[in-house]
Amino acid sequence: MPKVSAAQRISIVALSLLAAACAPDLALARDDVPDEIRKQANPVELEESEVRYYTRQFKSKCSRCHGLDGTGKGETEPDGLVRPANLTDVAYMAARTDGQLFYQILMGGGDRCAMPAFGPESDHAWTEEKIWHMVAFVRRFAERPSP
Repeated sequence: MPKVSAAQRISIVALSLLAAACAPDLALARDDVPDEIRKQANPVELEESEVRYYTRQFKSKCSRCHGLDGTGKGETEPDGLVRPANLTDVAYMAARTDGQLFYQILMGGGDRCAMPAFGPESDHAWTEEKIWHMVAFVRRFAERPSP
């Protein structure tokens, strides 16, 4: 294996940081998802009768940043290292496990973005079941054709 010089290592790190800065939509707001949660599949199915309720929840709690259409282009300027996710991006959503989405909603964005936590211990105090339903709801954005 060839030796890598200090200059080459610095170049690799710099290029990695540049790539991350140029592709913020590919970044996750949280990279600290515990493995046991990351691997969890959504235990609930969103019934058609529940869609209207979760549409209202999304509109009142999420659309300011994620946009009404889920594209991540809401009315507020991103406040953090990671912009709001484009929930209509099929590749982005396919690369996220249900557990990752659950944890993001549960815990919020932490230090990397302004997304608040919605879990039982937060100001929003959503139950885990409600969060799983929202995971199912936001998955619907990637099922529809992007505008």
